[in-house]
Amino acid sequence: MGPIKFKLHEFTKTIVEKDKDIFSAILSISTGNGKFNWSSAVGITNKEKEIVMTPETPFFIASITKMFTATIMMKFYEEKKIDLDAPIVNFLPEVLVKGIHIYKGVDYTDSITVKHLLSHTSGIADYYLEKPQGGTNFFNFILNNPEKPYSVDQTIALARDTLGANFKPGTKTKYSDTNYQLLGKIIESVEGKNLPQVFHDYIFSPLNLKNTWFFKQSEPIEKLNIPVAEFYFNDQLISNNRPFESSWADGGLISTTNDCLTFLRALLTGKIIDKKVTLPLMHQWRGIDFPLKYGFGTMYIELPIFMTMFRKLPSLIGHLGSTGAFLLYAKDFDLYIAGSINQANSPSKPIRLVYQLLNIVKKTFPITAE
Repeated sequence: MGPIKFKLHEFTKTIVEKDKDIFSAILSISTGNGKFNWSSAVGITNKEKEIVMTPETPFFIASITKMFTATIMMKFYEEKKIDLDAPIVNFLPEVLVKGIHIYKGVDYTDSITVKHLLSHTSGIADYYLEKPQGGTNFFNFILNNPEKPYSVDQTIALARDTLGANFKPGTKTKYSDTNYQLLGKIIESVEGKNLPQVFHDYIFSPLNLKNTWFFKQSEPIEKLNIPVAEFYFNDQLISNNRPFESSWADGGLISTTNDCLTFLRALLTGKIIDKKVTLPLMHQWRGIDFPLKYGFGTMYIELPIFMTMFRKLPSLIGHLGSTGAFLLYAKDFDLYIAGSINQANSPSKPIRLVYQLLNIVKKTFPITAE
């Protein structure tokens, strides 16, 4: 093991050893030229069976799924199967969406477009984290009702029937998982196939992603004999909670770091969609949850210098997942980064870890093949 690989492995060990809430971590990086590829995993992926985490262990990538969903929509756009400015009611049954966007007594459902969903500018409520008056949000429901099954249509109904819209379509930006559940329904409507099959046809098979699939809804191309990594909220195991079976186009994928890196590299280098025409549409950044900006299914992270002790840190493009998962590209280093800490209690923790990783890389840059 070369010096840089040793430092990176020690860094991964430290993630687990110094944080009482993190029971496992997996991390992979790859340079843009493909000359340096490294992976490491630490901790226990299954406490009951005491199964050790490995670099090949699949994990819940959560909202990184949105980048896959948006990519398929952009393929549809290139194939002229869909107009991004088309109203979503052109593709979805009335019973599903009628009244899903009522703001200050006015129903704006008919004016919501595909682009509004992709960019989180629809104003539709987030079924996952918003809560009705006097009630609780869906995440807390998951924590407290581990055996309660839930469907995709029920998640959409939560936003439609119990939560009010946040603003007029196109006037602001607010993250909402409901947007991507609806995009999944549109994908099925356009293609006439179920969502896992469309993902297989458009992404998994062409890119040879053999170890990526939908939780409880499909199987990987290549059957694995490795259990999926458990994830937690604090010390509570929640990856087996049945309401998560409703995670879908918004966050239902399981994958490996190798498959994730393959996907992101293909997306950013023009192997899936046109790099010069279509990809820039995905990267029309809008401020969302500071310091994040959002395009179409893609996040842009650039920390202001007042948050970094006045040191300029590289910007990152990709997506984060609520399970502690991350899939990012650091252009300044031409470095692809994927991994997870399998812990849902701190959305900012993966970002901090990635920047610590980049600091290690910077001190030993340039990375050379070993």
